[in-house]
Order: sequence, then C-alpha cells, then structure tokens
Amino acid sequence: MTAELFENLEFDRLLDHLAALTISPLGRDHVEHITPMDNLHAVQDALSAVSELRDILDFDDPFPIAGLQDIRAALKRTAVPGAMLPAEDLAHVGTTLNTIRRIKTYMTARPEKYPRLSAAAEELFAFPEIEKEIRRCIDPDTYEVLDKASPKLAQIRRHIESARAKLRKLMDSLLASYRQKNYLQEPVITLRNDRLVLMVKDEHRKHIKGVVHDQSATGATVFIEPMPALDMNNQIRALEIDEKREIERILLHLTGLLAAHLDIIRHSVATAGWFDFVYACALLSRQIHGSQPQLNTEATLDIIDGRHPLLLLKSSQQGTDVIPLSLSLGTQAHTLIITGPNAGGKTVALKTVGLLCLMTCCGLHIPADPSSNMPVVQHIFSAIGDQQSIENDLSTFSSHVAQLREITDQAANRDLVIVDEICSGTDPQEGAALAISILNHLTQTGCLALVSTHLGELKAYAHETPGIENGSMEFDAKSLQPTYRFRMGMPGSSYAFEIAERWGLARSLIEHARSLVGEEKHKLENLLVELDKRMTMAQTRLNELSIKQSE
Repeated sequence: MTAELFENLEFDRLLDHLAALTISPLGRDHVEHITPMDNLHAVQDALSAVSELRDILDFDDPFPIAGLQDIRAALKRTAVPGAMLPAEDLAHVGTTLNTIRRIKTYMTARPEKYPRLSAAAEELFAFPEIEKEIRRCIDPDTYEVLDKASPKLAQIRRHIESARAKLRKLMDSLLASYRQKNYLQEPVITLRNDRLVLMVKDEHRKHIKGVVHDQSATGATVFIEPMPALDMNNQIRALEIDEKREIERILLHLTGLLAAHLDIIRHSVATAGWFDFVYACALLSRQIHGSQPQLNTEATLDIIDGRHPLLLLKSSQQGTDVIPLSLSLGTQAHTLIITGPNAGGKTVALKTVGLLCLMTCCGLHIPADPSSNMPVVQHIFSAIGDQQSIENDLSTFSSHVAQLREITDQAANRDLVIVDEICSGTDPQEGAALAISILNHLTQTGCLALVSTHLGELKAYAHETPGIENGSMEFDAKSLQPTYRFRMGMPGSSYAFEIAERWGLARSLIEHARSLVGEEKHKLENLLVELDKRMTMAQTRLNELSIKQSE
C-alpha cells in the first residue's frame, strides 16, 4: 500500500530527487526505507533535526559531511578472524573516520544552537589514533602503502630501487654490445613476465645465453633474459616478495585495529548515515523553500501558501512561478468537494494536499508558510488516476470502486482520504448517488476527505450538508483559461460548453447540447458562471481599494 500511495502522490519521484542529494549510500538507504509516522513526537523530532541542519546551511559554517563513504562491507569482512582489508578499503575507512570525528567536533561546539543534532552526535565515536595510523601508512588518493608505514618496508624499497638501477645499467650495457653484433630485432629493453628482456633475432638466439620468456607470433623474434641479468632479476623478485609480505603485515595490523573497536565503529557509521540523510533533507528544504509546519493530532488541516514540491523544482529550472494553494479543513467541515473545469488544477490541488501531508508525516519540510498547521494522520488513502486493469479484468470504474471499497472499509478518524473524480465512469445519476453515500460515510468517520468531481449534484449536496464544504479551481471566463487558484467555499462550473466553443466546436452543436442538459442544469451552470464573474470583480475591486487605502 505504501508503494502505491507513493506512486499515486508522486512521492516516489520526490524521494528519487532526495536520494540524489545524499553524500553516500548510507544516506540513500534511509531515503529508500522512509515511511510515514503517526506519532506526533516522532514527527516533531524528525522535523526538528531537519530544521536545525537547514539553519546550519543558511547561517553557520559548512557542515563537514563531505568524505563520508559506505564502509559497511569492509567492516563486515573485518569481523572474520585473521581478515586483511586491502589498502583501498582501509583508506576509505580512514576518510570516513575523519568525517565522523569532524561531525562530532562540529556538533559538540554547538549544543545550545542545535540540541537535536548535538544529542545525535553523542552516538558518534572518534578514533583519532586509528585515523592517524591509517593516514600515516596509506595514501588516501592513490591507495598505496607508503614507505613510512614501517622502517623495514622503507629499507626493502631502497634495496629494490638500488637493484633495479644496477640491473638497468647492466641491460643497457648488454643492449649496446648485442646491437653492435646485429643480434637484436629491435634495440630496446622490454618486459616479459615482469622480467627485463631483449628482443633477439631467432637466428642469433644461440649466441646469447639466457632464459627465453616468449616468442613473437611470426617466430622471428625471441625475448631473452640474458644470463648476467638472471641473478639480479631473481634478487629483485625476492625483494618484491619481501615487500609484499611486509605490506600484508601492515594491512593486517591496521585491520586488527579496526576489529578491536568494530561494534562501536559500526554504530558510528550508522549514525553518520542518519546525518547524511538529514543533510539531504535540509538541502531539499532549501531547494523547495520549505519550512517546518505546526502539527496537530485533531485531524485539522490548514495549508497556507502551499506549493507542489515537484512543480517548484521544475519551475526553478524553467524560471516560472507556481500558484500557491491555501486550504483549511477539519474545523467546520471534514470533507471538501473540489469542482471546476478540466485541466484547471483539481488533481494537482489534491496531490499537493496529499503530498504535503505525506511529507510532514515522513519528517520532511513542506513548501508552505511555517504557520501552516498539518495533521499527523494515521493513514493516507488515495484513489487517483486510471487504474484500469486488463490482467484482472477490471474496467476503470470497477477498479475505482475496488479502491473506494478499501477506503470505506479501513478509513477512520485521523486518516486522510483523497479521491480524484469520485464515482466517474458510470451513469452520472447513479455515480452521484453512490458518491453522496460514500462521502456521508467518510464524514461520519471523522477522517479528512478531499474529492474532485464534475458531478453537479455533489455541489448542491456539499452546500446543504453540514460537515461538507465546496471548493473550486478558478477559471477566467474571458480568456477561457484556468488560473489554477483554489477558492474555498465556492463551487465551480465545468465550463464544458465554453471550452468546447474555444476549441472551435460548431456553435450549432453547442447550442443543441445546451438544450439537452435541461433548463435547471443550464440555470445552475449559468448561475455559477455569473457568480464566478462577480467574485472575480469583487476581488479586483477589493485589491484596488486595498492599494488606495495603503497609499
């Protein structure tokens, strides 16, 4: 149900964006496992953490989260007795331990400014000695074990360097000698099996004593390690084996240091992953101009200047504006019926409400005024979009009814229900009657319910029924364009005939259609259109008077 809800409200798309803001897979795991909470204190705690990190982003020194890496697999291997981590893994561990220490130091210095984050930082444990030892032994960029890792390693490498220099000098001498005798196919020194060899003509191979390591595809060239260089190459190989053994000893030593504190390091890494997640949430809050809303458990919804977060992210790239939504529910009425023209923003309004509620219950800031009051709901139910299923032999309406059955069976007080185009796809009269019955049931349960519809009967029903309120999406009758502004308490016309006329449908067809809907229906739609015009004029006049009053 959670996956379906996330998809219906497009929360999964927002989570994909949030995951991309994390520093490491540690933070992304928190995003992937995010679930709505129904406990007010838990939601408050999560929101407070995001608020504090948002304050850090906006007003404080940079938060030291960079460098955090997912070292869980390396720590798991460390738990095996006698395990030896490769230098690259140890370098990542060292970098992560350094990040953990810097986060702890940062928060320890600011306990009063950020109490929630400082309390969480107490679960971070620093290991400066291990961090220093790893940094001393391993280059964090190339992952090479450094000469200074041990005196013995430094000595072995000096001997290797010296032996290689002597070998090179000897090979240069042999190259010059054999070149004069025209024994060589090419006057170069090359490598075969990690040994320095010469490229000798096949017909002269008997003139050069040594070990043949390879032969060209044509057989014309043999790669020979001359006998004078054999002992020196063997000496270098022995030194390289000693080097490898000393490196393994160093890596075993560093791995052992981690193994001695494995449980505490694991706990610190897990806590650092939570900081990564909260950091990403704070970044998202900044991108969508989010804030921490007020919370309640009384099923009261009061959104002030709320915006759809995905539309905000898109508009920031395109340089466009998103029309804000202000909506209240739960005090006088628990059920809201939204009407208005097609493509007028009804579905976006429903998704915005559902998404902001879902974000709140998941501990995320919402793009709305901070004085907005959001309910900590127990469940969110949604029926949005065409759920037609060929596989299950369900029509659009049948699937819609199946969703409504689940909602009516389970929805209770402190739940949020969102239904797009309730009971559409069937006979309008029967659909309206069914919708009224369902909305009566939902209103009696005390849950918050928001539905959209084109069914005219529901407008009158909302006007006459206590606990149920009308709402609509504003439409500019002059330009025949939606404004995407929500109006509370006002039903809206579908403007079907006006939109049809705008798109060039023959006037005779439209007039015939008007005659078919019936006089009462025609009067009602005309009344709504006229009322809409008068409200728009009144609002314009009110704005003008407000400006004059200010002057």
